[in-house]
Amino acid sequence: MPQEIKFIIRYTGGTADDRRLDLYDASRSMAGLAKALSITVHALLNDGEVKRKGDSTHGVNFLLHPSRQGSFIEFVSIIFEDDVIKGIGASILSAAFWDFIKYTWREATGREGELEEPSTRRIVNRNPSYEDEISRSLENPLQELHRPIANDNDIKIEITRPRVGVVVEFNRATLDYVMSEEDPVIESDVFGNVTKYNNLSGIGRFYDNVREKTVSFHSSQLDDEQKRTLTWSLHNSNGNNAAGKILIDVQVIKTHAGHIKRYTITDARRQNQN
Repeated sequence: MPQEIKFIIRYTGGTADDRRLDLYDASRSMAGLAKALSITVHALLNDGEVKRKGDSTHGVNFLLHPSRQGSFIEFVSIIFEDDVIKGIGASILSAAFWDFIKYTWREATGREGELEEPSTRRIVNRNPSYEDEISRSLENPLQELHRPIANDNDIKIEITRPRVGVVVEFNRATLDYVMSEEDPVIESDVFGNVTKYNNLSGIGRFYDNVREKTVSFHSSQLDDEQKRTLTWSLHNSNGNNAAGKILIDVQVIKTHAGHIKRYTITDARRQNQN
């Protein structure tokens, strides 16, 4: 039997409190919500597999219900068909969905999240690069979802679970995180080692010795030799953070607030290479 999960998206503050929202901004926001839901639900139902586009999800229907008169509250329901919920289990679907949404959307907007359900922890653990992959795939949909905030800093967007309360809130700070500076800084000979790496997606994490921090990276444009360098660094630094050191050239992608979001690696080589 299909299962339905309902939630509320509410726009508050700024012009929303005056019962006005720009039509274009509102439509973009709802489109971003639909894409973000599709990407996240697909990962939930497919062992943490991250798809790049927020198109339709097999066995799941996303429905928008009539809004309350005189308010900026929209009612959304998600219908899960029988065949897609067998892997999770019908009895825990709702708890898993909300735990996954809260964790994933907080991580994708620069805030720490913590999984509470054993089922969702197992899903995320099956994909070691889940947080970095899903954050990248959700970046554009979440930019669209934030569209009303971009033109009115006082607006907030709340995702509310009925009879529970606000699960995720989006505001100016989360907008500044999902939006990146237009011109990335180019840095050469960044010294450090790879700590995580998925050679299929090109996504991983790099410990920067100078900054003394681990930074997410994308590397899909590298050639085979450069990819092997990343793999070599990962394997040789496993259990020994002083080993496996390499040099990389990167584009430094920063948030609007000026914080480093990720590196786009354009070259990777061992220290003894020119």
